[in-house]
Amino acid sequence: MNPNLIDAALEQHLLTLPGAPSIAWEDVAFKPITGQAYLQVNQLRNTPIDHAITNDVREDRGILQVTVVHPAGDGKVQANALAYKVVQHFGIGLRLPFTGGAATVYRSPDIGTAYPDDGWLRIPVSIRWTTA
Repeated sequence: MNPNLIDAALEQHLLTLPGAPSIAWEDVAFKPITGQAYLQVNQLRNTPIDHAITNDVREDRGILQVTVVHPAGDGKVQANALAYKVVQHFGIGLRLPFTGGAATVYRSPDIGTAYPDDGWLRIPVSIRWTTA
């Protein structure tokens, strides 16, 4: 399957997140605004699975990693609230069609451990998807 179509379906859905802050996309110039939260997006690919002896049934898999980046020093309540909004927006079973297939969220997205990073608090949200 065309990875660009999969990425586009996932990213277009993220753009519909109500009240979303700015988004830092992969390989697109982004300068954070001091004091304002943003989302950082990374597409993490996994090895495809060939499901038939004839190798004509392929399952693409990956993780849409959406990291909430929040100004440090205010505690993590607001940052966690934003992370939870992302989780709710990409609920288990969500199916995102694209030309030639669909990406489906096959596990409940999870919120990782917050960690500090040079004036920011980062909270990774992992959204696991498959095309099977």
